[in-house]
Amino acid sequence: MCEKPSQPHLTVWLCRSPKFDKTQPIDVTALPVLHCPKCGTTLDIRRTKLLVPRDYLETPKGGNVWSVSCRTCAVELLVDASTKDLFDAYDAYSKALDSGALDSRYDGPAPAPLEPLDAASPDSRTIDRWARPKSAVRQTKEEIEKLIRLGGLTTEEVPFSVLSLLNESEERLVHYRHLPPTDALYGSKLPDLKLPTKLKEHLISKGVEQLYAFQNEAFDRIGAGHNAVVVAPTAQGKTEAFILPLIRNLLITIQDSFRSPGIRALLIYPTKALARDQFEKIKQMCKASGLTAALFDGDVSQSQRRRIYERPPDLLLTNPDVLHYHLGWEGSQLVPLLSTVRHVVIDEIHLYTGSLGANVYYILKRLGLETDEPFQMIGASATIANPREHTEQLFDSSVELIESQTAKRGPIHFMMYYPERSSKYSMIVNLVRRLNEQGFRTLVFGNTHSEAELLNRILGRIGVSSKVHRGGLSKSYRSKVEEEFKSGRLPVLVSTPTLELGIDIGHLDCVVSMIVSVTRLTQRIGRAGRKGQESVAILALRDNDPISTFYRFQPEKYFTDIDSAYVEPGNEIVARYQLIAAAMSGKMNTADFPYQLKVIKNLQEEGLVQILDDGQVRVVDMDRARKEWRGYNIRGIGDTVEIRLGNKLIGDRSMPMAAQELHPGALYLHGGETYMSVQYDYRQGFGRAKVVKNPDSNEHTRPMYYSSPRIVEVLERHKILGMKTIYCTLEMTQVVHGYTKVQTYPRQVLGQFDLSPDLVYKYLTRGFAFAAPSPSKSTIDEGLEIIERQNADPAWLVGGAFHALEHVVIESSGMLTGGSTREIGGVSMGDSGIIFVHDGSPGGSGASRLLYKRLDEAFRRVEAILANCECEAIDGCPLCTYSYQCGNNNSPLFKNGALDSVRQILERSETDVDTEGYIGYQPMV
Repeated sequence: MCEKPSQPHLTVWLCRSPKFDKTQPIDVTALPVLHCPKCGTTLDIRRTKLLVPRDYLETPKGGNVWSVSCRTCAVELLVDASTKDLFDAYDAYSKALDSGALDSRYDGPAPAPLEPLDAASPDSRTIDRWARPKSAVRQTKEEIEKLIRLGGLTTEEVPFSVLSLLNESEERLVHYRHLPPTDALYGSKLPDLKLPTKLKEHLISKGVEQLYAFQNEAFDRIGAGHNAVVVAPTAQGKTEAFILPLIRNLLITIQDSFRSPGIRALLIYPTKALARDQFEKIKQMCKASGLTAALFDGDVSQSQRRRIYERPPDLLLTNPDVLHYHLGWEGSQLVPLLSTVRHVVIDEIHLYTGSLGANVYYILKRLGLETDEPFQMIGASATIANPREHTEQLFDSSVELIESQTAKRGPIHFMMYYPERSSKYSMIVNLVRRLNEQGFRTLVFGNTHSEAELLNRILGRIGVSSKVHRGGLSKSYRSKVEEEFKSGRLPVLVSTPTLELGIDIGHLDCVVSMIVSVTRLTQRIGRAGRKGQESVAILALRDNDPISTFYRFQPEKYFTDIDSAYVEPGNEIVARYQLIAAAMSGKMNTADFPYQLKVIKNLQEEGLVQILDDGQVRVVDMDRARKEWRGYNIRGIGDTVEIRLGNKLIGDRSMPMAAQELHPGALYLHGGETYMSVQYDYRQGFGRAKVVKNPDSNEHTRPMYYSSPRIVEVLERHKILGMKTIYCTLEMTQVVHGYTKVQTYPRQVLGQFDLSPDLVYKYLTRGFAFAAPSPSKSTIDEGLEIIERQNADPAWLVGGAFHALEHVVIESSGMLTGGSTREIGGVSMGDSGIIFVHDGSPGGSGASRLLYKRLDEAFRRVEAILANCECEAIDGCPLCTYSYQCGNNNSPLFKNGALDSVRQILERSETDVDTEGYIGYQPMV
């Protein structure tokens, strides 16, 4: 009945329930892990001290008691600890359950969450949300056994440690899948390759004695000078696939470095951290080959830079930001060294999507203006749906696809869980705790800084040794954490997506991830089982999330949603700044940018550049051009709004989000501090927000805003199902007209406030439009019968149906576009039926275009989300129709009307977009 404890049980909690008063822990004791005899849930057992006397116990206030409670059964028993030991307490609990003295069917309000001792602190109030129980029917072992059979095994074939995890979970197992072990396809042995002997010896000393088949293919094709993209899972040797043929080619052309000293190969990484992690490995391979390598990023010292300028390396590792800056700076000492570049590698090319991808597209074009000859282009990517298409779009050149068909790994037990009984935090923490008890070395992924920090803090509170790894922490701290985990001294590591990349953290047994696409999950779980051991991969769905709701009911669809990567070279905002930078080089010709002539001519009309008769483009106003170029950030577009505390610049935010987050009265979180915006000033191109510190951290604000679209130019027309749709350039006008102030703990709306004057921002972007069919009269009549809104009319309900449909189209799009729903916005034009879906950034990111291409599948998912949601509210709920980004506070919404409309769409109802008739209708975002 008792199990050997693997971790001390830290009694650091207060216990509160509707039946009992508070207790206070009196010590920290190592207790065995015991389970409820009725439901199997791990019991919360604590030796505590009463804060108030209890009628049913003889122990007075201040006396010691055993508290034995079960969250699933919602019961608690207190036993006098002055005369009873732990076994007595557990025995008394078991007997009380058997006799019915503890009513496990208690139907009063659910017990309040367990709280830490410092429950008054804001941090603690945030943390206690993770333990909130919810009423749900517990899964039976028969149901779990059925899922295991569907996943490819029987319960007898599942290892005991994994089966224990499956059977003891308090959450709903949605899907189980056994992924059998796989082996790689092998190619040539090292002695057979034309590489330096010392390099071969170095590789053998690192355990590399034979190439994988895809590495062999890369060695031949890249070695022959072809443009290529190499696609392989995490930690399967993508670096060796491109670096070995590069080394061979650099050695063949070694005489070039004597005739024309300079950098001959450029390796571009998306982050400084990844470049630095890969640098030592590449440097050692180069050294063994008689070549040199160097690193150049924003943290490289001036003395190191001078050495690079004086003695250029054969290979240089850098990032897009460095290239963007130096290619536009007439005083750069780096640019002259780039004229000799013959090979360019873009690692993690699948990350260059949206506006960042568009910037890299132009940066490569600008690099081409500086090189004496065209250079070979090589991409390295994780598995995505369209690697060749994406790479060719980014390179503006055809490429050859080199793909790993299989990888070496051990068997994986994949599990998908849905948090029916608690929050996503509770579910993840409970799963990680059990994995830790089984001795699994576990990597936990949160998708944001706050998620990772919160998970790490909760794990520490329940006695699990863990640390967090994320951007924003010092490099020395991250390196220390990586080493502790790699050595095995740290059993659990909680990370943001920083560890999706190829940073070396050694082998591990389990990956637990908040919901991401299957492409990113594959990246994450690729770190597990690399020594051939059985491993566990857990995908944690979210509560209050339409995408999670969809996979809750159709989990098998998850494995078909391989991301596509997208880039929009036609992004006119990106093109403007990048073409200014290209013109500043003095080497730009209109022939270099044939598809951007319109933007170049606009720059000429603005008086920034002049187009000569031979097509050469010259900067007319260098001071103005330099100012615009220096104020541009390739990782976030839109005009910049500075944030100032007094006279001190503490940060900045790009439009249009700046107007939503920094309007007068807005509460803004920055660097762990809460500030209130007291003044907001904006002029076209630049803005400023003055803030003061806000002492009350228990409040936040939400903007009230709307966006109005204007069709500038129709770019494409298509018929999707029965609807005629358009893809177009849009002018978006965002109007922030007020805000809501909310108390965070406990949640309470404190008031709504108007802004005077409204904050107005206009920008160009890309998007598509369609006309949704109106809900049937019977659906509207049913809505009118149950609605309690005064003076409600059919138009209000029809508008709510279209507004709800727009929400769910966008919220269901993440897995179809490979991007966040924050990259896409939407507007429904009142009861006209016209719905716009657009890129959320000025200029356009390409995300809406990708959704446009898969709109038929998006509508099928919308129907599944709306039809399967169990809520009965007329406006729906956060699981179906609500949007976290809604500027109209999720009103009006009409769930059944949206369902009626989308079913008509799927039945091929014919509609057309009136490109002018929507004007004048009330926009709802």
